[in-house]
Amino acid sequence: MGEGRSTRPPNNSGRVDCSVRWGWIAQDRAWDGCPFCANEWRMTTSPRSLPLPRPQDQLAGCVWLPRFAEKARRFLGQQLPLTYRVAFGSRLGIDGAFLRHFGLTVPQFLVAVRRSENNAALAQWFLSLPSARSERIDEWNRRAALLGTKGHPGYLTRHLIKWVFYPKSVLVPVNSLFEAIEQDEG
Repeated sequence: MGEGRSTRPPNNSGRVDCSVRWGWIAQDRAWDGCPFCANEWRMTTSPRSLPLPRPQDQLAGCVWLPRFAEKARRFLGQQLPLTYRVAFGSRLGIDGAFLRHFGLTVPQFLVAVRRSENNAALAQWFLSLPSARSERIDEWNRRAALLGTKGHPGYLTRHLIKWVFYPKSVLVPVNSLFEAIEQDEG
């Protein structure tokens, strides 16, 4: 982080300067900190103590949405374990593929999660997006299951990150990112 930059809102402006990853964002609209530069982040739980929805679970007919939403809730509540925080919203992972496919940004998704009282409200928001037509959701559901497989996006990434994020797949190989998550968390 550059000299003079702070993760705390300067002069009660309500904004956080996080030039490492997100740029200027309104603190009250998206989150309470940055996983890459905020010192106040704390790890209070392990990944296994709070199971997340499975990658193929659906909300609004869309795989990954309930998992990403739950990760966002824990991110906002500073309850997301370190390895999940580091990867949260990464352009290289499933979160990034999901966001690109539906034309969203991490801050937009975090705002929607924060404003939604429950999954039903989030599903309503999601289905109101022009990019969340049923054909587009069906296309995502097909493509998401193939992420990390040979000949599809994420193949090289899966092999590079398995040592840290999916260690079980080092000894017992899997074919996709969904399978790596299932194996590691199962």
